[in-house]
Amino acid sequence: MKSRILIACLFVVTSLVNSTAFTQEIVFEDRFEGSLKPGWVWMRENSACRRFVNNALEILTEPFSEREARNVLARPLSFLRGANEQEDCSYRIETECCFVTKPQTQYQQCGVYWIQNERVLFKLVFENVDGQMYVFPSKVPVNSQGGRLRLTVTGQYIVAEYCGQNETSFRRVYEGRIESAPNDKISLQCWNGPQKSANQDQWARFFYFRVEKIKN
Repeated sequence: MKSRILIACLFVVTSLVNSTAFTQEIVFEDRFEGSLKPGWVWMRENSACRRFVNNALEILTEPFSEREARNVLARPLSFLRGANEQEDCSYRIETECCFVTKPQTQYQQCGVYWIQNERVLFKLVFENVDGQMYVFPSKVPVNSQGGRLRLTVTGQYIVAEYCGQNETSFRRVYEGRIESAPNDKISLQCWNGPQKSANQDQWARFFYFRVEKIKN
């Protein structure tokens, strides 16, 4: 009887180890330590409204919506091509961002945006709606002005998660298919800020951006 129990325990442990075993490789990382690493492109650049502060990138949240958003920091999603079509390989895109001060305007937001043909195909953001901060998609209420955002991409499948400030674990807010295309970009953005007469302290702060390759 004891031998059967021991064998069963060993089987369970072995199964858990095999199910969670994976390797991680950092494909790209930028911690915004006073300058940008190669590969970034500014879209609708406004250099007077961005700065590096205390090893973070800050972008002023200007009063523009998606189509006119300034200082969109983008890079190609070329790392998704080829190997990522394998079912045992995923890519994890992660950033940490927040508003330096409490957002003032409706739909003011910052986060990570998937761009296709110069339009936002998918976004994972912190957004102010009626004075309450939410994570979109799914409109999950949060008690902070930011935190960590993470996209995990496997082929045409995407999982979106967030971890609020002063929290330790990620929470899933979306999973589903995404129709990616060869020229897609990933970007960091902030928009829907107050009018210029009032927006001098409405900065969005980005602490890092990282892409990891995960192979099971």
